[in-house]
Amino acid sequence: MSQAAPDLTLAILTYDRPKGLEATLRSCLAQTNSLGLAMEIVVVDNHPAGAGEKVVAALAPGSPWPIRYVSDLTRNMAALRNRGFREARGRWLAVIDDDETADPDWTDALVGALKATDADIAVGPRFAVFEDGAPPAYDPQGRQFVRDLGLADLAEIELTGPSGRPRYGLGTGNSIFDMKRCFPDGQAAMREAFGDAGGEDAELFVRLHRQGRRIVWAARARVTEMVFRNRTAIPYRLIRTRRETQHYVSIYVDGARRPALARTELFVKGLIQTAVGGVLSWLTLERGSTSRLRWRLLTQHGLGKLTWRRPVGFIDETSG
Repeated sequence: MSQAAPDLTLAILTYDRPKGLEATLRSCLAQTNSLGLAMEIVVVDNHPAGAGEKVVAALAPGSPWPIRYVSDLTRNMAALRNRGFREARGRWLAVIDDDETADPDWTDALVGALKATDADIAVGPRFAVFEDGAPPAYDPQGRQFVRDLGLADLAEIELTGPSGRPRYGLGTGNSIFDMKRCFPDGQAAMREAFGDAGGEDAELFVRLHRQGRRIVWAARARVTEMVFRNRTAIPYRLIRTRRETQHYVSIYVDGARRPALARTELFVKGLIQTAVGGVLSWLTLERGSTSRLRWRLLTQHGLGKLTWRRPVGFIDETSG
């Protein structure tokens, strides 16, 4: 007899972060699960040496839920994310990253948000702890590293404006999908054309929103991300800002009601931001500073709008 399908699949993609993966898995195994859900955990490992396999093997015997380990060496993030979605057997799929740990009531809060609102997707906040023990000097509150939309719990997320402009850039970390509603014909979630340049998960949310899927904010579904030292380095923040802006432009133009007008608007805005940011970063002596980053970030926002057809692509985000 085949095993009954679980209510909820937890999917984790990992690459060469065995310690982070262990912390993530332990937080998933510590869920209070007051809703009494039948769960499974799927780990998709993209590391050639299978760095996560030993972690899964060590934790699986004591797990209250099945843990499946999958090795997939595809060098395309959209394809890898699709593998995680494809492996899911649950009615709902929740995604958590291998540098995140979940609060004990995380699954209850995510599933509870869908049940309370009859929504198709829920997204929760991401907070940060820093490898160096504190946020970087240029962002003393650590706001650049937090996802908090500032909405009331269970509020609907209006992801795009009337013109098609995205209001938020959402990633799949700390999110949950009703699989049949979001992918009724079993189609792939991510567009693999975005896989080399990135932004595939942000594009997914906007596309589903444009298709009429309802997304709600699950304020009580909290995860905490470990922000490694290399991710706070100024060169990394600058290139990542440019890349994220390129994603924003690609997604906006892709769904804009008047694409030519959108491209023109973004081009002009990019020119202004690049010029203003460049001039002010010199005038304020910000270029050599480790505690100020405002105008250099503005410059990267501008450059991202001007160079969106030549995407930055892959950035090595593994910790040193």
